Amino acid sequence: MLDLAVQWLEQGKAEQTLPLLAKHCSHNPSDVSGWYLLGACQHQLKLLPDALQSLERALSIEPRHIQSRLAKGVVLNELGRPQEALQVFRKALHLAPTDAQLLLNTGLLLEQGGDLRAALERYDQALKHHPGFIAALLNRGALLLRLQRLEEALDNNRKLAQLQPEWEHAHFNLGETLLTLSQWEEALAAYDRTLAINPQAAKAHFGKGLALAMLQRFDASQQALDMAQNIDPTTYMQSLQQAAALTAGELREFTPRTIYLLREAARLENCDWQNWGKLASDFAALIAAPPQAANEMSEPALLFRTFALPLPAAARMQLATRIAQRITENIAHSAPFTRSARATGKIRIGYVSPDFRNHPTARLTRRLYALHDRSQFEVYGYSLHPGDGSDLRRDVEQGCDVFRELSDLENRTAAEIIQRDDIDILIDLAGYTTHARPEIFVMRPALLQASYLGFPHSTGADYMDYFIGDDTIIPAEHQRYFSEHIAYLPDSYFLFDNQQAIADATQTRAAHGLPENSFVFCCFNNNNKITPHDFDVWMNILKRVPHSVLWLLASTPAVTANLRREAEARGVSGERLVFAAFLPNDLHLARYRLADLFLDTRYCNAHTTAAEALWAGLPVLSCPEEAMASRVAASLLSAIGLEELICSTPQQYEERAIELATQAHELARIKALLAQNRLSHPLFNTERQVQKLEAAYLAMWQRHLNKLPPETLHIAP
Repeated sequence: MLDLAVQWLEQGKAEQTLPLLAKHCSHNPSDVSGWYLLGACQHQLKLLPDALQSLERALSIEPRHIQSRLAKGVVLNELGRPQEALQVFRKALHLAPTDAQLLLNTGLLLEQGGDLRAALERYDQALKHHPGFIAALLNRGALLLRLQRLEEALDNNRKLAQLQPEWEHAHFNLGETLLTLSQWEEALAAYDRTLAINPQAAKAHFGKGLALAMLQRFDASQQALDMAQNIDPTTYMQSLQQAAALTAGELREFTPRTIYLLREAARLENCDWQNWGKLASDFAALIAAPPQAANEMSEPALLFRTFALPLPAAARMQLATRIAQRITENIAHSAPFTRSARATGKIRIGYVSPDFRNHPTARLTRRLYALHDRSQFEVYGYSLHPGDGSDLRRDVEQGCDVFRELSDLENRTAAEIIQRDDIDILIDLAGYTTHARPEIFVMRPALLQASYLGFPHSTGADYMDYFIGDDTIIPAEHQRYFSEHIAYLPDSYFLFDNQQAIADATQTRAAHGLPENSFVFCCFNNNNKITPHDFDVWMNILKRVPHSVLWLLASTPAVTANLRREAEARGVSGERLVFAAFLPNDLHLARYRLADLFLDTRYCNAHTTAAEALWAGLPVLSCPEEAMASRVAASLLSAIGLEELICSTPQQYEERAIELATQAHELARIKALLAQNRLSHPLFNTERQVQKLEAAYLAMWQRHLNKLPPETLHIAP
């Protein structure tokens, strides 16, 4: 009778089997196999409490019955009791330490609980005793990929595909591994093999679309992505979220051209420059090409990625305009708000940002809100990202007259709140950065709207009236690259908190791996800003200044490996690069004092980083290019009286760096001048900077009251 029950269970006839097994167990209450099969049958029928009771009955008869222990653990996990399930599996492993299924299930629970290393050990043990156990190979390969142990994952998944040539999951996992390793052709072949086995595998169609995008076969890529969406819209959306992580961006417009550019640009985070020159030319070509669809080349994240590339200003502006147009089209159904200006009362200023938290924008503007003149202004803060409980967040909130959290609200609802607050001038502190919501500004909830500080480029939008800058970052001849009217502040547009703390803790060069008696060049810019052009010049400088070192931040181990390899390729020992870990900001500022000279990057400068270096007393050498993002450090240096550290060519930059490194008296003079000007020049006079900003607001508002359109403004010193 039990043989018949097993046969029926294997055929999926659990409902027919249940009364048969129940009758058997009532007549044979000591039959462990009967109780085990009854529990298995109840499990199939999702009668989980009953299944657990039957399996426990089996184990009360025979505590060493491995199948019942295994099934009990599975049932407990499905009942939402994973820790109890894990204990059951661990006890069973004492009885059967080489049981493949037990080892696999234990690994699955450990992985589910976040103990990835221990999970991998269980998969390894299962394969040690059962080398051909395909379920363990499948899970091990996926976990290695998750752990970014890519070469091991590749070996594992190649073996699995060879062992199971007709199993779609084996080829799909191989494709995912090859995609992560940027082996596009091989990834495409693996996805094609998956689809030959199962043409309805939506994830494989999606992966194929990504591989084709990276091969710049854009039309075929779109066809594959459309197929994935048609087969399974839910799976498509899940894959879309994973692809956003793959590009290190926040995707709004998912197209093959966008995925290609963002995925290639993501390599720059690790200073992987294999395709750097090609990426720059591809960016320019794809911007110039007529769009294939409304959403082509209109992804906001693309504009940020151009900053570290030598792109023509006109191309960058064309991209910004296309992004703004697409955002406007996307909410065309939401009519702009209308209201009249208040003739009397204080001017209401609203600041909109996702970065009122531990973020450079919050550090720079920390005191701005509280410093506003309350006899003329009311200050509103609108947060687009949840707070982090930091002191920064607290100070921003307390500095505003009204502070509102909008992060969980729809764009229209958020805009309605701003409109009801009767805001006169709404300031965008984010542009097209992560978590920004330009859609709110499209609806024009305020009478005037301006972009300031957080995004070093024009938005390309006709719904932004002003861009607050200075004549260094935006010379008059560059106004054509801005859709906004420029409100020129005197000295520098930049705002810095002159109460920003520098740690008192004594730091030594030795503690940071720096030589005691050698010259220390420094660049603590984000790694994606470093380009091969910068690195060529830096390595020339190191060659010409014996024993000098270059001190850099390293966000990942790949950065260290890639930059040391690039140094060796240029004839400089990789050991002359010293890498710094991330520290709390006060300690980070203090360690600047261990360096001798900050070497800025060329296409996208140090912005907050340059200000912090100068605040800590470290001179910054910079070489501006055409784009605003390349001119910010020059603005800071001008505002602190160090124009002599602004170079006009890379050759002048190299010679000036060598001069400062080899002529101690010249560097000492520069450092003394920085120390003298630090608190006497405009750059770090926070109170004065806020007054200049207020003067710009008053000028904007007066034009509006006079029923005059926005125009270029020059704020008097």
